[in-house]
Amino acid sequence: MVSYKNECYIAKNNPGVWETPNGTSWFWDEVDCPDGTSEPGEEPDPGVDPIPEPEPEPEPEPESEPTPDPGALCADFNVYPDWTQTDWEGKPSYADAGDIMVHENIAHKAKSWTQEVPGSSSDWEHHLNCDGTAPGEAALLSLPNPSDPVNLSLHRWPSDFVAASPSSDAPKMVTVETINSEDLSDYDLLTESFEELITAATKAKQKTVIISTDVLDNITADKGASLGSIEVKRALTQALINTGQQIDSSEINALTDNAQGWAQAQNLVLSTLAPKAVFGWSLSIGDFAFDTHSGRQSVWDAASKATADLLSSFELYKGESEADFIAFSKSSDSDALTSGQWHNALEYVKQVTDHAKAPAMLSNIPTDQAAGYFMGNTAGESNLRKAAHSNIFAILFDTNTMDLEAKIDRYDNAKVPLYYVGQPMDEVPLTSIESLNKDLEDAETVMDNEVFLYETPDLKWIPSTIYNWADFLTGLNSMHNVGVAGDTFWLIDENADDATNTLYAKVAIAAFLSQSMQETIRFNACDENNWSHTDYGAPATYTMTASCGQLGQKYADYGVNPVSGKDHAYSCPRDNKMEQTALTHAEWYGAPAPLFVAPDAVLEEQGLLIDGKVGRWSHSDGWCGTPPTGIDSSKQAYERDECEVYVGQKAGKFIWDGHPGEAEASVEGCGWWGRGVIQTTGRQNFGTLNHFVGRSHVDPDLIGKKVDGLTVEAPPESPLYADLDLCSNPGLICSSEENKEIKWIAGLFFWVNSVQAYDDEGGQYADWDYYDELKKYVDGGLVGNEFVDDVSGIVNRGCPDSTCPVSGDVHAIEDRRANFKLVLESLGLNPQ
Repeated sequence: MVSYKNECYIAKNNPGVWETPNGTSWFWDEVDCPDGTSEPGEEPDPGVDPIPEPEPEPEPEPESEPTPDPGALCADFNVYPDWTQTDWEGKPSYADAGDIMVHENIAHKAKSWTQEVPGSSSDWEHHLNCDGTAPGEAALLSLPNPSDPVNLSLHRWPSDFVAASPSSDAPKMVTVETINSEDLSDYDLLTESFEELITAATKAKQKTVIISTDVLDNITADKGASLGSIEVKRALTQALINTGQQIDSSEINALTDNAQGWAQAQNLVLSTLAPKAVFGWSLSIGDFAFDTHSGRQSVWDAASKATADLLSSFELYKGESEADFIAFSKSSDSDALTSGQWHNALEYVKQVTDHAKAPAMLSNIPTDQAAGYFMGNTAGESNLRKAAHSNIFAILFDTNTMDLEAKIDRYDNAKVPLYYVGQPMDEVPLTSIESLNKDLEDAETVMDNEVFLYETPDLKWIPSTIYNWADFLTGLNSMHNVGVAGDTFWLIDENADDATNTLYAKVAIAAFLSQSMQETIRFNACDENNWSHTDYGAPATYTMTASCGQLGQKYADYGVNPVSGKDHAYSCPRDNKMEQTALTHAEWYGAPAPLFVAPDAVLEEQGLLIDGKVGRWSHSDGWCGTPPTGIDSSKQAYERDECEVYVGQKAGKFIWDGHPGEAEASVEGCGWWGRGVIQTTGRQNFGTLNHFVGRSHVDPDLIGKKVDGLTVEAPPESPLYADLDLCSNPGLICSSEENKEIKWIAGLFFWVNSVQAYDDEGGQYADWDYYDELKKYVDGGLVGNEFVDDVSGIVNRGCPDSTCPVSGDVHAIEDRRANFKLVLESLGLNPQ
């Protein structure tokens, strides 16, 4: 064994003197250095000068135009509920016209006498964002509504969720019990604590390190102001001298002698002296979890906001010394959490980690309190998928029990994947025909600028801002080369020559795009638009319950067996706690707001329900003088100010009147509206997509069994989008920025399963076969409309015909034909 640069290696394959030890060399294997022993060549040089005392920080040069302190922007305004005006008894109870009040870090000006919560009604107008962000945009410290999940990939941890007991074979970990808040003022204890941290860091190697302390929990409310001055720089400098280690003095001098500087010092030590380790801070799940919460905003206000603010202010998850994860713990001395209370706790974890953009583990979780909730008594009862949706990559229980070990063994047979581990699609050619691949790549300009067009309110056609050719080719590559459970988007016949296969591929692509252009691209929509027009004898309005289903449909009931009442085996679970707003919407004058879903309790808390019912959108009310160019996306549609519901809004407003004429008018659990290029709609369709493409939710005990005549298939071992849980958040189809092709994948998946696989065995269309019909169209010289009419019929009416027996004529058949011809021509073909 030899030591080199604080690392230990064992020689193999007879290295020469010129072979420098490193972990990737053919001549060396990296190993853990023996604990408690001096390592050759690593003793400090006695001639090295001691680390100098920290230099005083120079006074910063004043900026020519200093940026105002965000806190100072609103320092002179009353903060709700500290009203500006008092009633006859002298109690603050209202605001007058012109009064400015702050609510949720935004200053609002009253237009008239009001007792409404600032910003909640037309009584108020926006004044400024207290954090200095632009008006109409989300404040820096606001409830995160991320476009993508946090990346759960962590060095040395597997790509599957880890559920472990103390005896499990989990990645190597070490917990550093650092100083507690009551001892921070003691210089000697502080120095000793730094020494212990430095020693642990030098031994950490590639382990996972948890910083355990009560400091962050105790200073969340005041961000450490009550602790006052802390001798961070002097104590850290002395600890480095005492241990013979070095950190650049300029980095030490950059620290501050307070709670923030102390916390950043922990990051500095670990990131400098243990560069190959991963580390995170420990936080406790607090008493807020035992309280009743209506929804996401309630949890944010009660707990997440303060924690997120602390981590952000201290910059523990930013910069070169950022921590890698957050370890959330729960004391066994506190009461056990119920299922509903664990929901609150996981919502807290998700919100904090979304804000910090860091993954989480649950560490030292009481086995007797939580094993049943997370591991379940059966595989189907497990809540590990819910934990993964909350940005958690591992849960570590505090004690061993035979029951826990049995549950972990069972889980090992059907693990929850966290991310895709296959070959990236951009490294795989689309097909084996180079000329075809080049034709498709070269079509980008014409497809983006002449084919993928949408119609504006003033009847002009311009390029889509949502759909583009590059994303389509990425999605096509995935579905053609990887596919789902062996089913792929068909492009190539192995028995045909390259020239013929080029025609087959282009026709298959054109057939798919002919439907996509009609269903969504022409509207520049990813989410379903609200077109549920009703008329109560007044100007036309649009029902809020359109999110539940339009034309009398109930999207949440898609796939329910009408006889047994049971869900389809792949259906997403019903979710009455779902809260989200569609990203896209119509753009005409007064167009309805984006669709949204919210629990009744959330809307009741805000005083919006009338007899338990919602309301409608009136397109003729609420004229907007200046259409907004930005909106606060952290708020749901119903929470946004009037005329700031969506970008470009010219008129229209929500009318909360109990939805006259509607027997059922709740939007609870109504998150299953259409999304993607060929609108994926309903719990069954989202569930099928999630099971085969995303992070499957299907009970592992059902795999291989028959449910209502369907044999339940196993999900892929490495799903294409294992980080996307489309049952917990179906909106990811439209919101994902990292996987923009997922909106295409949703449509391609539908095509593979519903068009390519169309089978009317024993029925009127029993002889119809997608592959035979496509080849017949190509072999016949690309003549006629029969093929495109057939696929249009399947997509739009459920049968391969221009008119289906029950559902009737295909909608906009001429447009679908024109789309098909345009794509073929744009790909260099000459359809007749």
